[in-house]
Amino acid sequence: MKQLLLRIALVGCTFAISGCSESLAAAETKVGLFGKTLHFNLPQGFTRATNNNNGTNLLIEYLPAGETFANWTKLITIQAYRGLGSDPRTTAEIARSAFYPAACKIGPIYLDLGEKTISPGMKRSYITNGCASLPAGAYPQALKGAGEQDFLMIFRDGQTIYTLNYAERGKPFQAKTPPRPNADAEKILTQIFGPVTLG
Repeated sequence: MKQLLLRIALVGCTFAISGCSESLAAAETKVGLFGKTLHFNLPQGFTRATNNNNGTNLLIEYLPAGETFANWTKLITIQAYRGLGSDPRTTAEIARSAFYPAACKIGPIYLDLGEKTISPGMKRSYITNGCASLPAGAYPQALKGAGEQDFLMIFRDGQTIYTLNYAERGKPFQAKTPPRPNADAEKILTQIFGPVTLG
């Protein structure tokens, strides 16, 4: 699980550099995740770059056309961790151990906006994380000196934890003034993906 989490442990939203993809047309998308289906709108111009599933952990990533993992400005990540939903720890504890940007020394961001039950047996929470200036080696192909901000939607049922993440990477920023308000994770994710359901 740790390897799958490395890439999104520090990343975040492309700092409103380009007006952001939420203003672009989006395609309704359905992704199967261990017996459930995630429904969301995939912003225009993104293509699937990763599709890994070892039966326990699933990782799907989308990049803007023409970008790579070395130079991306925006990144959409879907992950699912079978069995982690039955972990006795709270979702907040699991999320902090997975997504807190421990490698970040300049302006680490981590804000957990709490968890709500959205249907019987299903909970959802929102988290913002990131780094004002990435150190080299923060994760594979980290862009040294870049600023990153992530907005994560986390679903949890009795067996599995599922995440939908939108990340942006660009110029470094002042630690107290990230490109987007950290508390706006739900609003930002709704603007980008539209109504998101998992069932």
